Amino acid sequence: MKKEKKGFNWFALLMFIVVAYFGIILTSQQVHLSHVSESQYMADKRLEAAKAENDKLKKQYEELQDVSNIERIAREDLGLAKEGELPYQAAAR
Repeated sequence: MKKEKKGFNWFALLMFIVVAYFGIILTSQQVHLSHVSESQYMADKRLEAAKAENDKLKKQYEELQDVSNIERIAREDLGLAKEGELPYQAAAR
């Protein structure tokens, strides 16, 4: 004959607590990794934008090293003229 246990099953409770603890830890780590992944994605996007801006500024810098480009900018954007020249502006329609 088997004896019936009348007491509380402490082993089952302990196993439930251990499994629940590790489940919570695993879930919190997955949430944290998700946030880290999202932060990485946003940082990569900002880096791409910064690299594009840097390339644009390098190109502008290279263009400003040429005297003919500097003269063109001075004439077109600033309305300047060489000595003895009269600036020409088209009439607005």
